[in-house]
Amino acid sequence: MKRSIFVKLITSFVLYAITFFFTFIFCIVIESFVISGGDPDGLLPGKLYDSINKNPDISAKYGCWIEELDEDGNVVAVYGEKMSQHKSYTFSDIADLTSPYGNNKYIGYFCGTNDSGNKLMCMYKRDFMASNPTIPINVSEKGKFPVFWVMFISFSLIEVFLICRYLKREIKYPLDRIIEGMERLKSGNDDARISLYTEAEFQKIVSTFNLMADKLKNEKNEKKYLENKKNQMLLELSHDLKTPVATIKSYANALEEGLVPEEKIKETYRIIDTKAERVKKLTDDMFMMLKMDNPDYKLNTEIMDISEYLRRICAEHYSEMTDAGFKFEIDIPENKINADIDTELFSRVIENLLSNAKKYNRTGDTISVKLFAAENIIYLTVSDDGEKIEQEVSEQMFNAFSRGDKARKTDGGTGLGLAISKIITEKHNGGIKYFYENGKNIFRIELPFPK
Repeated sequence: MKRSIFVKLITSFVLYAITFFFTFIFCIVIESFVISGGDPDGLLPGKLYDSINKNPDISAKYGCWIEELDEDGNVVAVYGEKMSQHKSYTFSDIADLTSPYGNNKYIGYFCGTNDSGNKLMCMYKRDFMASNPTIPINVSEKGKFPVFWVMFISFSLIEVFLICRYLKREIKYPLDRIIEGMERLKSGNDDARISLYTEAEFQKIVSTFNLMADKLKNEKNEKKYLENKKNQMLLELSHDLKTPVATIKSYANALEEGLVPEEKIKETYRIIDTKAERVKKLTDDMFMMLKMDNPDYKLNTEIMDISEYLRRICAEHYSEMTDAGFKFEIDIPENKINADIDTELFSRVIENLLSNAKKYNRTGDTISVKLFAAENIIYLTVSDDGEKIEQEVSEQMFNAFSRGDKARKTDGGTGLGLAISKIITEKHNGGIKYFYENGKNIFRIELPFPK
């Protein structure tokens, strides 16, 4: 990930300040060469005398000249164009003149003595020397814009332009891409994603946006899947209801018309009752599925000893299993294992698995129940030693209205038992899975320990 945009902004401002400083110095140096004819040192007090002799115009141009003073302070000679009216100086005049805080319009610097022993004093305009004691930056030839300001403003504008281009590339461009992605998502494009390698803050926004877009797409697909699933369930339900309802109607009509022999009337009523019971079971199971599919459905759970709870259920089914000719093996630990479960719903899961094992185990003779806990997970298995369930069936068995195969044909089940079992275990924050191992069909339920 790239550096933070905050760090980049601070770095850019620091670079701008450094560049600004060196631009300022560079422009001063260039102008000093321009205004001094390539010799900026020529305007210094120590070299002004030679500069005026070589170029008399420099005196009037920059407001500087040299005065020769005798021992009494009288001006005996002037080199250059004198701009003050003083012809002699008292001690206080000289003190005020040479002081950086003096009130005089001009400032003077003693720069040595001549062969006659007289002192030489360089005179400058005070505002000239106040700007810079060695290099004039606020003077220009009459009618012309200062070289310094032309260069300084030009370079400053170039720097501002480069900074703006940099900020546009590092800030505006990523923001435009992000806004573009948001607009695509807003318009209903589920595949709207942002591909951008940029600063840390923007990268976090991009990652969050893509995660949000993925989540919205997944939720939309999940909603569509659930709608299709419910429609398919209703279609399957209507199909499964059609046969028993048609049977009930035909037998009822036969009874009404007196077409059923006297000795068959009792059998006819039994068939009607059986078909009606099937319709009731189908509608009850469908109601249960639709009710638990609702996200607002809440379980009535309690923390209890699942070992004792499972022993009680197995005891209730023991005679049923042995009467059907099966060995009923129960492996439940003596120690207490707490679980947070809805006892009414969870018993339905176990009873459904036991019922399926008894119903579909055509080739074996053993049904087993085992409970154990490991790594904060409670495992409950129901297994049988019957023929292995085909992969095509095992992949669909937890879907609604999935029933049997060639070896395990239905004898009238609703096809909702395992689907309901799956929903109930998931409502308990657990799960159920099937696998075939060591010659056994194993249904394993996993539940978390209570918090």
